[in-house]
Amino acid sequence: MRSTKSAARSDFEPLPRSFYARPVVRVARDVIGKLLVHHTAAGTLVGRIVEAEAYRGPEDRAAHSFGGRRTERTEVRFGERGLAYVCFV
Repeated sequence: MRSTKSAARSDFEPLPRSFYARPVVRVARDVIGKLLVHHTAAGTLVGRIVEAEAYRGPEDRAAHSFGGRRTERTEVRFGERGLAYVCFV
């Protein structure tokens, strides 16, 4: 099913790091509707974010990083803001 909302050219510009340097619940709310754009040799892939979850870091019992648990998989949660953590379900 195609979206009726057309994307403006500015929708394809990366968000500034400052977008992510805010309370996590607000970022999760504001990221809904944004586009994920990935350029490859075969073409460009674009997807619209339709849902998001917010975890408050090591103190959040629902987070994979709860209690400071650091693994290769969760290490991104302790790094620079604006990086993606993908949870496979």
